[in-house]
Amino acid sequence: MEPRYNPTELLICSASRLMPDGVTAFIGTGIPMLAAALAQKRHAPNLVPIFEFGGTGARLERLPLAVGDSRSFYRAVAATGICDVMEAAQRGFVDYGFLGGAQID
Repeated sequence: MEPRYNPTELLICSASRLMPDGVTAFIGTGIPMLAAALAQKRHAPNLVPIFEFGGTGARLERLPLAVGDSRSFYRAVAATGICDVMEAAQRGFVDYGFLGGAQID
């Protein structure tokens, strides 16, 4: 019997399970965004996604098309910019980073 999911769906589910509740995570476009949204809906409602364009703590009820989409700021706790989120990461305020990869060899 073949699995009822494809490898991309498995990756999204597996990655979402690695994001515990209450942590901050730097999230990229695509699979990372889907994994963060799934984590918020399934087991980590207090996950704080941080997007490169400055959305921090957005509720991912409707998926943004990219990190700069207005949905990455929906009900966010902060709306800053790239300098602020990079500074927060450099200072150690970001627990996880999941930006994705175009190709992994």
